[in-house]
Amino acid sequence: MQTLPARNARLQRNKVCGSRRSHHALRHVLCAASTTSVLADQVLDRRAVLFGTLGLCGGALAPPSHAGVLDGTVEWWKSRKRANSAKLIAPIKVAQQRLEAASVMLANGSGSMVDVLQLVRASSLNCYLFEALPTDTLETRASLFSQSSNLSDPCTFRIIVKNVVDFASEEDKERGAQLLNSLILSYQKLDSELESAALDNGGATDPAAAGKAAQQLAVTLQLAYDMEGFVKEVLLVV
Repeated sequence: MQTLPARNARLQRNKVCGSRRSHHALRHVLCAASTTSVLADQVLDRRAVLFGTLGLCGGALAPPSHAGVLDGTVEWWKSRKRANSAKLIAPIKVAQQRLEAASVMLANGSGSMVDVLQLVRASSLNCYLFEALPTDTLETRASLFSQSSNLSDPCTFRIIVKNVVDFASEEDKERGAQLLNSLILSYQKLDSELESAALDNGGATDPAAAGKAAQQLAVTLQLAYDMEGFVKEVLLVV
């Protein structure tokens, strides 16, 4: 049986040891918390450095703004085209005049179907191929040869549209392409109707064929008017 002094001494040792163990545990917790805090700070610092580096690199890689220079160049180009718009519109006017003359010939019978056909073909500005007639001129035959050889594109309507839509919006480019395609297809359809009527009637004007051709001619003429309007609209010509 332990004496009272011995028991008191044992309790005192346990108290000291417990205090030491608690102190060590507390130090362990504090050290762990400190380590976690340091690691968190390091992660944040690394993220800050990373984002800062990306920001600097992004700024260095971003191209300089040339919007003002580009706008000035486009406006200069448009002003040049606007000043020369009469040269672009003149061939369209010629095509319109020839189609109008062909329409009058169909209406009053002042010319044969062959005459009307040749006038329509002359108004097409070399934009589609057709089989030459015996009465076609050397100029017409040379134009047909140029188209078939693919050495260059002789279609004046296409050249005009290409010049007009440079630096234009994608919408205007699409409109120009669709209008050009519609005009050429209309010419081809009109040519087919006139050629068929001319061959079937020996060049004479058949009222039924003339009426059908006149309708298609009116469609083609309207598209030629639309082409002029498109050029003026894009170039801002009054």
